[in-house]
Amino acid sequence: NGATVTGVISVTASAADNAGVVGVQFLLYGANLGVEDTTSPYSVSWNTATAAIGGHTLTARARDAAGNTTTSAAIGVTVPDSTAPIVSITAPANGATVSGTVTVSASASDNVGVAGVQFLLDGVNLGAEDTSSPYSVNWNTAAAAIGTHTLAAVARDAAGNTTTSATITVTV
Repeated sequence: NGATVTGVISVTASAADNAGVVGVQFLLYGANLGVEDTTSPYSVSWNTATAAIGGHTLTARARDAAGNTTTSAAIGVTVPDSTAPIVSITAPANGATVSGTVTVSASASDNVGVAGVQFLLDGVNLGAEDTSSPYSVNWNTAAAAIGTHTLAAVARDAAGNTTTSATITVTV
């Protein structure tokens, strides 16, 4: 109870009856999770990728040969957001020559939502993280050395998953 689960997990239960248990049906929110397991140890595989992010309730219902059933106490588990955002630099173009104040922008998306995008100049933060779309930062190239520089963007979701874009190269 209270576990955070991800991937394909084994849900198990123990069951006993004075005349013998003939099967255990696992339930997710009261709906069958797989088929009834008729052999001890009782278990079912659950691919949590098919479940929504958030809390879920699991129970097990044991059945004896006479048709008597008992359902276990419910346990709660959490399926975390483990999907990282997608991000790419949209401006300036890779290989561009830049001068003056340049708007560096990126597109970012996530299965739940992007919390922010941090731009990087030569691997160092360029301005503050932008927490609202459209994601961009103004870069005053006068503060940069003449020559080649790299730009990238790091997208972050509320669960802390991050992705760094492909690096682009620009010349000041």
